[in-house]
Amino acid sequence: MKLRDIADFSLRMPEAIASGTALRAIAFSGCLTITSVLAPNQLVLANTIRQVAASQVSGENAQLQTVKVWPGHGVSISFYNTREIIKKIWLDDPSKFVFDVDGCLEGLGKCSGSSTGAGLIHIRRIETVKIPGLPPAPYGAHMTVITESGSTRKSYHFRIVAGSGTPEYSQIEIIGNTPSKPEEVKPKVSYTALSDSRHIAKGMQVALKNQWVTTDSKLWKRLNQLVELRSQGEELVVAASTAGVSMQLVEKLMLLGGKRLLEIPPQRNNPLTTTNLGKSSFK
Repeated sequence: MKLRDIADFSLRMPEAIASGTALRAIAFSGCLTITSVLAPNQLVLANTIRQVAASQVSGENAQLQTVKVWPGHGVSISFYNTREIIKKIWLDDPSKFVFDVDGCLEGLGKCSGSSTGAGLIHIRRIETVKIPGLPPAPYGAHMTVITESGSTRKSYHFRIVAGSGTPEYSQIEIIGNTPSKPEEVKPKVSYTALSDSRHIAKGMQVALKNQWVTTDSKLWKRLNQLVELRSQGEELVVAASTAGVSMQLVEKLMLLGGKRLLEIPPQRNNPLTTTNLGKSSFK
């Protein structure tokens, strides 16, 4: 290696390190070879596709499936595997999410009756838009999908919610009733779910100590149901909705229990602030 090349390499090293990639110089047979080494804190991306059996979303034994959508990271719902044709879609709260399809749906003026149908829905998150007369949907936007296969029509139901943190997947793939990977149908309870349930339980004890709630009240029973559902891996907004507890109360209980908002450590010269948690929060 020439002296000029070595000097150029020395100038580029700090820049490369600052960008998150470390460079290792390995001497071999008198030659200097540069190899890249991943930084130890580099994120490992989750699987792109999450498979869900059709029987879990449609039919007598179906359960409302939650679909997370992250800012700048849309999520698709695919019916390619089941070869069903999407004929119509209803999104009950379009103030936070919008969707598009790879075809043409029934009821649209530009579509002819013989050319309607799609196989994939793409959902994107947008900045909240105020729509007159539309009530807020704090527990997610309900999406109904009507599909057709031969002479059979099905209805699928999803709860669309805002995701936080690193995106977990990019596509929900509807597959046959026998999933190829059973562990994907019933994933293990995440650390976040267990952490949430513990912080809510701790917050309940603080509220009980301050006499903001009593153990013989209906609210106490609903809160215990919330903790149980979240500890089993249920989505936080779904668990709160099922138990009949507002998300505002959930957030305050978690703060009382010691959890910091969004799990972000305080920045220098910008200490984390908490909201006032008075007795009125539990009315």
